[in-house]
Amino acid sequence: MQLSTERLLIRDMVPSDAPFILDLVNQPAFHQNIGDKDIRSIADAEDYILTSGTEGYERLGFGMYLVMLDATPIGICGLLQRPFLKHPDVGFAFDENHWNQGYGTEATRAMVNHATESLGFTQLSAFTAVNNAASGRLLEKAGFRFDGVKPLTPELGPVATYEYP
Repeated sequence: MQLSTERLLIRDMVPSDAPFILDLVNQPAFHQNIGDKDIRSIADAEDYILTSGTEGYERLGFGMYLVMLDATPIGICGLLQRPFLKHPDVGFAFDENHWNQGYGTEATRAMVNHATESLGFTQLSAFTAVNNAASGRLLEKAGFRFDGVKPLTPELGPVATYEYP
């Protein structure tokens, strides 16, 4: 899969993206807002790419994708099917050096368009850490509506939930 926006290229993750993934998932904001994925090596990052990307692409037709600005990876954005949600959910994470420049909104809008126009989904979900107002604003700019604070699973605890449309 490959999507282009005005400024971004969104493509399948591949094993050679592991150094970027290793750095991204170990940034403080990733740990705070998404969690510690216990990825500490290139091999761990390659496994993450396999499970969050390649396996999903093959089994479901979607997964997490690499977001690039020119030839530089700046984040990930994609669709996940979680057992505790009725609809696929949109997820994203961006390198802290690329925040507040509209890239997250641009990539998320492209992913929503891909999900609805190419994959045929009529509804999508998303959730964020309760204190992650910036991601909530990003989701609202991408067309999601706030649906309340709820515990989706005992492990997650209460999260801010969003629905599209």
